[in-house]
Amino acid sequence: MYRKEIGPQLRHDGIGYLNFMATLSQHLRCRNYFEIGTAAGHSLRAFRCDAVCVDPRFKVSQDVLQGRRRAHFFQMTSDAFFNHYSLRLFLPGGADVAFLDGLHHFEALLRDFINTERFCHDRSVILLHDCLPLNERMAERDFREDEAEDADTRTAWTGDVWRLLPILQKYRPDLRVQQFDCGPTGLIACTRLAPYSRVLLDGFDSIVNEFNRLSLSEFGLARLWRLFPTFDTRKLAATPTDVPRLLFGELD
Repeated sequence: MYRKEIGPQLRHDGIGYLNFMATLSQHLRCRNYFEIGTAAGHSLRAFRCDAVCVDPRFKVSQDVLQGRRRAHFFQMTSDAFFNHYSLRLFLPGGADVAFLDGLHHFEALLRDFINTERFCHDRSVILLHDCLPLNERMAERDFREDEAEDADTRTAWTGDVWRLLPILQKYRPDLRVQQFDCGPTGLIACTRLAPYSRVLLDGFDSIVNEFNRLSLSEFGLARLWRLFPTFDTRKLAATPTDVPRLLFGELD
């Protein structure tokens, strides 16, 4: 009903990721929210519950509190946060939704995923941003603008976090991973999380070495986009009460 077939032309033609995240906030009935990479606070505003936010340099200039009871802001790297604090001190029941949008290097996102999953529960959702680039330039490890590229995408940069998708496919087949066609660079939802899993942690160095050698040109953009099922967010937005059922496999 909501699943999309990925054609030869790769594009994100669903609703914007911030709007879709607001839909998630409402229909997952989130009590708390954790994010890495708050920046100006646009993603934080999609959730109005208790929140913990981590960013080495906040750029917030808008009302991001929005009447929420509690919000904790940690101006530091995610590595420093997890080294010095337990997320459970601030979210005792674990994170309902976590949005990982920090440093655009795959080993950093892998660490953030490992550290965040430890504080999840059986109905948690981890959202990953920027994992479905539209072209290879966008997915280069360092930012580079190409003036020959279309103006809509020439300044977009995902870094090499796309590598997390084949990592999860290979090493964490127990997870439920779904792709959503949210512009500009896709949104990934991970459920059926396992807080006590050590697969990624114990294999971290070897996994990073393995996938650091993998190029997107070798792997293939089309193959990347087809690793996990992709869903039509415009159709989902029309029946948003189906979103939690889809995320947790109740529509299978």
